[in-house]
Amino acid sequence: MTEIEIKKLRKENSRFENGIPCKLTKEQEQLHRELDCREMINSCLCYSTDFINSHYKDDYIKDLGEQRVIELYNEQKKDFEKAIVIHDVGQDGEGNSYNSIQWEDELEIS
Repeated sequence: MTEIEIKKLRKENSRFENGIPCKLTKEQEQLHRELDCREMINSCLCYSTDFINSHYKDDYIKDLGEQRVIELYNEQKKDFEKAIVIHDVGQDGEGNSYNSIQWEDELEIS
């Protein structure tokens, strides 16, 4: 799932309306947690961090279960093959550099 697809799902299932938290169903809460997990997986892939063997996955396993987290990881890893990582796109005040992901569907829009 690309960033555009994640943003589209978040917009269709908004957590807030006019700045006020919405009452979400359990399915909507699950969807948002899965989208959060996908974004963390993408970040780990972007920085070549081993998500599966890292502490990052632990909170998601509590909410989604280990099997679902592994399914999400495998899906994102496959989708990530269609992405380009752009290194050193910026720096923070401490001199740390940032990477960026450019997805195939973003290239089609440009």
